[in-house]
Amino acid sequence: MKKNLLVFLFFLLELTAYSQSEYLVVFKDKANSTYSVNRPQEFLSERSIQRRARQNITITERDLPPNVNYLNEIRKTGAKILYKSRWLNAVLIQTDANTLSKILQLPFVKGLEGTGDLRYARTNGTEATGKTRNKFATEENVNNGLSQTQLEMLGADKMHQKGFHGEGMLIGVLDGGFEKANQLSFFKTLFNENRVVGTFDFVANEKNVYNDHYHGTNVLSCMAAFEEGSIVGTAYKASYLLLRTEDVNSETRREEANWLFGVEMADSVGVDVINTSLGYTTFDNPAQNYKYSDMNGDRALATRAADWAAQVGILVVASAGNEGDDPWKYIGAPADADSIIAVGAVDASRNVMNFSSFGPSADGRVKPELAAQGGATVVGYPSNFVGTNNGTSFASPLLAGFSAAFWQAFPELTNMQVRSYLIRSASRYESPNDRVGFGIPNFDKAYEMAELDRLVASLKKQGKDVVAFPNPFNEAQAMKVWVLKDDAGQNFDYKLIDMTGKVVWSLTTTERNITLPAQVDYWQSNYILKVSAENLKFTTKVARN
Repeated sequence: MKKNLLVFLFFLLELTAYSQSEYLVVFKDKANSTYSVNRPQEFLSERSIQRRARQNITITERDLPPNVNYLNEIRKTGAKILYKSRWLNAVLIQTDANTLSKILQLPFVKGLEGTGDLRYARTNGTEATGKTRNKFATEENVNNGLSQTQLEMLGADKMHQKGFHGEGMLIGVLDGGFEKANQLSFFKTLFNENRVVGTFDFVANEKNVYNDHYHGTNVLSCMAAFEEGSIVGTAYKASYLLLRTEDVNSETRREEANWLFGVEMADSVGVDVINTSLGYTTFDNPAQNYKYSDMNGDRALATRAADWAAQVGILVVASAGNEGDDPWKYIGAPADADSIIAVGAVDASRNVMNFSSFGPSADGRVKPELAAQGGATVVGYPSNFVGTNNGTSFASPLLAGFSAAFWQAFPELTNMQVRSYLIRSASRYESPNDRVGFGIPNFDKAYEMAELDRLVASLKKQGKDVVAFPNPFNEAQAMKVWVLKDDAGQNFDYKLIDMTGKVVWSLTTTERNITLPAQVDYWQSNYILKVSAENLKFTTKVARN
């Protein structure tokens, strides 16, 4: 897979020298493009095309790269193009203010994304602070431990026992660096089996992602590590695309633009799942800050990019944020996106971690959607040490790897169906809150629901209108009756009749799925089950043992 995918890694890139001023220029349209939705292989890998096809997703104009003629006109001004965005229909350029002014007058240019220089936009006289922050400061190394608890919490241990470890799935990881990941013993099988299909550093414009920060190494270990008796990730046999989008020494809108470029690269390569343990709220320059009201699923660039990724069939999993006990308090971007899974943090006893960011989204949606262990999470370090760390940064990849391996079990599902099963399996599905959302997902429950739905779909294809199971039944295994016919009606009449013609049990309801009661005096071995509705007449023989 690696050989076929790497050719797509540099589609978005043009490597240039560093310049102080960087602007994200948005075009008005994609008119007269040399690209076509009928020739997607020119800008998407076959794996990306097939992901869309499996989910009945149409390739649209938004998938087309920016117009080549527009790019050439930008170059003629003397501006240097760094990266291109298909979905935003934009280019990131390096130039000076005078050249920018000329570019903004070009007839095909719509304007700028943001307020100006993405590194340090200064508006209304506001000056950048120049402050260097430790953006992962709420995460701290505490002590040694093994990963069984965090796997067992999700049911990932049972998932692995069933044979689902992520085989055949491709996970994109966007982070701040993967220091020494290619040298560590707990990633030995990952690299020996060539399951890292590609790498790129959007901060430094290079392929090497192994010489920067350790945060991505911690994150990757939650999914991809495998060292028996030490650390086991949730999807330790999946393949991975490792992308550095984050400069850990700053917090600017440029990093959010990098996130967009990274997600588009992940799409073009063909990833199934994206994990991002990053979030955007406030920046080094206060003029760039978001407000909580901006966390509405539509405002932030990373949020829009996350939803665009979801629309092409990628399951995006994002950390909720570590602002729960800080003044900001709430989730950040892209966790506020409406079609992803934002993940909160609990400890080994399922207690909410104080730092885990609060929901809901600014427009009132349940956020985060799910939770996993983010307190004393077992992770791997660049020193080849396996210890623990705190943060929603680690709850998120646990969930992302779990999602990928669950999806492996049901490859016919769409990304949104996977999301739905995990949410419906969760511990607080009936009573979500603003700390863990719908709660902690459970593999057994999600698997059972998906298996039943798969069975129903199969029976429908066979032309079955009603199914009754188990048959024979008994008090310990009560019979369930499902009406499968879509246009059967609205009101259903169920009858169980003994061999003398006596109705021993009946029910009239609007429910299509019912369970026979255990308290009926079943004294015969054979019965007749009748189900009727406006457009349904069904009779079958059932038995009691």
